[in-house]
Parts: sequence; C-alpha cells; structure tokens
Amino acid sequence: MTQISALINRCLFVTLGLTFTTLIYAQQPFQTYDMIVSDPAGVVAALDKFKASQTGQQASSTVVLSQYLANGESLATHQILVLYPTILDMDLELKRNATSDDWSELLTDIRSAASVEAEGIGQVLASAGNPNDPVMTAIGRVRVTYQLSVDDPATYASAWSDFANDNLQENNVSILRSVIAYGANPSTHLVSNVYSSLGEALSNQPQTMEGYDEFLQRVSSIRTVEGRVISTVVGEWRP
Repeated sequence: MTQISALINRCLFVTLGLTFTTLIYAQQPFQTYDMIVSDPAGVVAALDKFKASQTGQQASSTVVLSQYLANGESLATHQILVLYPTILDMDLELKRNATSDDWSELLTDIRSAASVEAEGIGQVLASAGNPNDPVMTAIGRVRVTYQLSVDDPATYASAWSDFANDNLQENNVSILRSVIAYGANPSTHLVSNVYSSLGEALSNQPQTMEGYDEFLQRVSSIRTVEGRVISTVVGEWRP
C-alpha cells in the first residue's frame, strides 16, 4: 500500500445549469486501491481518524470507500478512491503525507484491517449528466464500471460523449477516466455509470439505451472490454 491517499470513485463536477452536459477535465488525477478487507468497520474507523487528524484536515482530496457487489474473479471486497482537484494538489498532498506521523498511523491501521490486491492511478477525462443530481452525493449509490483497453482514445471519447449525451436520465451520471497504471489489469480506460440503486443499474444497461448499436459500431474495433464490476458507496470523506 504505497500511497493509500489513493483511496475511490467520485468526481467533482462543474455544472452548466441543470441540463445534461459533458465536461472535460484535463488535470484531475485519481488513485485507487482494490482491497481485500477483513474488518470493514476497522477501515472506516481508520479513515475517520485520519481525516480528523491535523494532516487529514489539510487534505484537498475527496476519499470514497466502496464495497464490491460483483467483482469477477478478483478477490477484492472494497475499493478506496482518492480524487484530487489538480495535479499540483496531488503532489502537495503526497509530499505532506510522506513525512506525516498521522499518515504512518493510517497505513498501520489499514494494514490491520485489509490487504491491497491492486493499485491504480489515472485522470478523469469527462463526465456526463447533471453534477447536482442527488445521486452523486448519496451513500449507497451504485456504480457499474467497465474496464476497457482502448486503441484510439480520441475516437472512443467522441463516441462515448455522443452516446452519453443522447441518453439523459435522472439519477444517472457517467464518468470517463484514463488509466496510467492498474496492476495486472491491462485496461487503459474506465467508464463508470452512477445510479441510485442496484435496481436502477439493472434497468438501465447500455444495451437498452438510444443509439447503442451506432455507438458499438464506432468503438467495437478500437476497444476491448476487460471486465465489468459493480460497487456501492459505503463511505465518503470530503475536504
């Protein structure tokens, strides 16, 4: 667990009114940890304690803890995501944590409650949907995440944007991210669709949406689906 300041999947969004919109972020980095948790309450307590510490109160990152509902062959039970406002914020926070006793204590507490299966780092590229939708702040919200290997990122991003904008729905936000490193997972991109519940997720799969066949024609030769996972948010810590 090199840098657990990369603890999960939530993004800060800018809104253009309350209409459906796609927004691009060039410098919004994130870190993630897929974790095998033996003591869920212990992980929450460790994060609570760190966020209340002097070092934690200086953090600019948003930390999200999610539990996997479906995770394929992975043994990970939870994911911790840290989203930073900018690359500069990330560098400053990691530098501060590196010399912090509070950070060292967090790592010790986490290790007693969980082990890390995989680590990831990347950037948020775009979001689609109403960023003020209550689904984006609700504990218990569900994310369906597609792990993708993309050969032509620009073409894929254009197709994804068109498809997402054609399917405005309440209680649904979609996020496109690039991945620089993700352990043994070969994925280069992640698409996460956020819903209010598991039932909403099951009722609104991409195959049922307008323009799906056209989207598939545009991307089928440039992307491979490496995996699909479903998770639910069980905790969130904001600056």
